[in-house]
Amino acid sequence: MKFINKKKILHYIQKNPGRSRTEISKALSISKPTISKLVDELINEGWFREKESSSSSPSGGRRAFQIYFNHNAKYIVGVDIGGTSVEMAVMNLKGDFKEKVVLSTQEHLSKDLVQIIADNINSLITKSSLENSQIIGAGIGVPGITDVEKGIVFDAPSLGWKHYHLVEKLDNLLPFPVYVDNDVNVAALGEQWKGAGKDKRNILQITLGTGVGCGMIINGQLYRGSSFAAGEIGYMVTDKHAAEEAYDSIFSGYGFLDSHIGGPSITKRMLKHLRTGDEESDDWPAKRIFESAIAGDKNALNIVDDALSHLAFALINVISIVNPECVIIGGGLSKSMHHFLPEIMSTIDKHLPIETSVTITKLDNVSVLGAAYLVLKEHESILQV
Repeated sequence: MKFINKKKILHYIQKNPGRSRTEISKALSISKPTISKLVDELINEGWFREKESSSSSPSGGRRAFQIYFNHNAKYIVGVDIGGTSVEMAVMNLKGDFKEKVVLSTQEHLSKDLVQIIADNINSLITKSSLENSQIIGAGIGVPGITDVEKGIVFDAPSLGWKHYHLVEKLDNLLPFPVYVDNDVNVAALGEQWKGAGKDKRNILQITLGTGVGCGMIINGQLYRGSSFAAGEIGYMVTDKHAAEEAYDSIFSGYGFLDSHIGGPSITKRMLKHLRTGDEESDDWPAKRIFESAIAGDKNALNIVDDALSHLAFALINVISIVNPECVIIGGGLSKSMHHFLPEIMSTIDKHLPIETSVTITKLDNVSVLGAAYLVLKEHESILQV
């Protein structure tokens, strides 16, 4: 009971800084002597700091002491392993970065990528002037289906990992706990912690890049499914007739929706229209095609409209099942989506009577933040959320 009460007090002050012991007692319905004793313990342990109020009490007595959470009591590490780059950072409990580094994934993949990640984490901790004992743990986001309980990456095509024992390898290299999850799930956690999903309990995170992914937070917690494959909407079929016919699967293992709205699929259709070869794909990234569509290029506009039609119908299907408070669109292609969001919403509103907010992410470093927040979600301690 003592641990539970200390945890209640800690989380209350995290959300309501500057409260007095009396205010905490009233808010949590815990006796004032108990509150005072536990607050003193939390101060001695470094979780809280107190500051004398600038005003006297209403009765004219001595000034109360206000209690604040110490965001620098401990630190966490967030790592986002992407097909193109690996981003990692050390941050405090508020999500403020101490140090950050970005590496090229493909450049280090042929070497020992996990060892390189561990070396860089240790380097970041040293540069932050911290000790390992101050680190609660590291959270890792991986682009693939991941068994979060065993720490095994079942399949990450862009990394060439199959049944890869990631946590076991990192446990041998790092002196603190390591937690791992799918990259879209950690992006959803980032939005829940610091972005458009803050203070919301039912969130859909859609990421648009090479393919399309979906992270689901239901009743405040990640929903991962029976085999950790919930949200793999890249396999969703949004056109029965097109699915029954032969269509180009962009990469082995990618699904129908991936092959119609992913960046490489948009590029491939543009090159096909222009009748140019794949060697020119670097000249026509999806971002350029979106820009051409916005500028009024009819061919680019037709290609983008078709892709966004598939996206809109996919959102209709998922929203109708999950009934989220908000849908947040992120990933590399999201930066090109603002101009087309009204069109997507028009299609959704036409077919779906459920009112749902759909927004483009505004949060930088969302996956790194989410990976760090994964530690706070999974690590069993007084901080666990």
